[in-house]
Amino acid sequence: AVVSTQSTGEYCKREDIAFVAYSPLTSPGKRPGEASILENELVREIAERHNASPAQILIRYQIDKGNGVIVKSVTPSRITENLAVTDFSLSPDEVSQLTAISDSLPGGPSSGRYFTFPNFRNHPRHPFLDEK
Repeated sequence: AVVSTQSTGEYCKREDIAFVAYSPLTSPGKRPGEASILENELVREIAERHNASPAQILIRYQIDKGNGVIVKSVTPSRITENLAVTDFSLSPDEVSQLTAISDSLPGGPSSGRYFTFPNFRNHPRHPFLDEK
């Protein structure tokens, strides 16, 4: 998913599971023609306020929510940029704004889930048992 859903994060905290944002900048499951979260107007506005890139804002968003982050890149300049997120934090209002837009984004709770983990569907601790 592009950003984590509230219920997944809440489940992980409740069960003392480290939550990791896998692919928070784009998704291997991104559908053709889907807009990129990196192009979202709000993300761009927040990036401009912090003199940061949209990618840095999305990485910092996950860090400020207490999540681990895995970002894939093979480009040295992007790797350096992705690591340069420790000199700023997002305000609580910015975190709330980014969380609010996540509901309508691809992979958000209102649009389904990219990674459904079907091989674990029968596990008694599978966190998405209530989803059909």
